[in-house]
Amino acid sequence: MWIVKNERELQIMRENAKVHKEVFEEIKKIAKPWITGYDIDKLAWDICKKYNVLCWFKWVYNFPANLCISVNSCVVHWVPSKKMIFQDWDVVKFDFWVKDKKHWLNTDAAFTMIIWDWPYSIEVKRFLQVSQEALYKWVAKAIVWNKVWDIWNAIQKHIESNWYFIVKDLTWHWIWYNLHEKPYIPNFWKAWTWEMLKENMTIAIEPIIWFSSWKIKDKWWFEIYIADWSLWAQFEHTIVVKPNYPEIIV
Repeated sequence: MWIVKNERELQIMRENAKVHKEVFEEIKKIAKPWITGYDIDKLAWDICKKYNVLCWFKWVYNFPANLCISVNSCVVHWVPSKKMIFQDWDVVKFDFWVKDKKHWLNTDAAFTMIIWDWPYSIEVKRFLQVSQEALYKWVAKAIVWNKVWDIWNAIQKHIESNWYFIVKDLTWHWIWYNLHEKPYIPNFWKAWTWEMLKENMTIAIEPIIWFSSWKIKDKWWFEIYIADWSLWAQFEHTIVVKPNYPEIIV
């Protein structure tokens, strides 16, 4: 939905972002070996209760938890539970979505980390670094008068030049009163993506890269896995398009 937001709406989204930041900071403190997905899920819920906002994953798509936690070869949407026990060197993505109760505006963000990351493979650390770099190369392109093409081109070029694989079945998206606003935009070359960006559009960008394959295996529950069981990485921001450099809301 190509709608330009007003300053009141943007300020509400900035308030949501404060909750995101606190949740992510607390996750980084406690995400250690033998901590469970249930522990992280409860932490997110407790912080949202404090700020009187919703962990909106739990109220859409019939998802049974407050945030998505995906481990190792699971790309997205793994449901946290007491059976999800973090181990040394797990690569874990935390994907979290906030909706305020008064205006129903959304923010969406994610980060990936290694559980107890020393000593660990230099190559895996480089893999996560390239994924994060791809995100910020995209962010730099999200300015007024650029086109959607400029964004996915920056992502694809950076990832493939580092000999990794770009997701082809999952996309980034516009975000506003709904989490997933249309149009959904790919992270790789696709025809008819020449739409021009306008000031104050809000977008959730989430390049997902894979270590050795781009093919996925959907088990038709919530979680989606990499077909060859290799590693993945993802970082996500909600941003606002601006004339010179976008504002990163969260």
